[in-house]
Amino acid sequence: MSEESDTINIKGLDQLLKALKARPPLCRIGILGNSNARRGGKSGVTNATVGAVHEFGAPGRNIPQRSFLRVPLTDKLEKYLEQSRAFDKEVLAEVIAQGSIFPWMQKVAASAKQVVGDAFETSGFGKWPKWKDPNYRNEGGMLLVDTQSLRDSITTEVKA
Repeated sequence: MSEESDTINIKGLDQLLKALKARPPLCRIGILGNSNARRGGKSGVTNATVGAVHEFGAPGRNIPQRSFLRVPLTDKLEKYLEQSRAFDKEVLAEVIAQGSIFPWMQKVAASAKQVVGDAFETSGFGKWPKWKDPNYRNEGGMLLVDTQSLRDSITTEVKA
């Protein structure tokens, strides 16, 4: 009887395990810090306030939900990450080489910001209700972009 042995190449496995076991970076997207100030708006009204009203709706004020964060990210982020090649072998190789998923999380943040930007461009990928007043018009003719202050306030942050 002959004894055969197989060799498994686990080069990089320790680095990958280190990257996966480390405290993961925090990735945030939304109206963060300095982006909260509203251009040309009413005194005391912030982008965070306007954003919350549209993100969740305000039935008492007859404002429907027009989610520009939760729904678009839930529906589209995975597709955008695939298109950005975030799951390619080369990206995984970079994570292994650096022993950190920080660079990958930066790619996630960039993709998430693109999803949100596209939500504004497409009226929530066609999901946002139209204005109740059919005569209402704004400069760009698009929902939620009268001043562009809300859309421009969306930023990302990745912290180790």
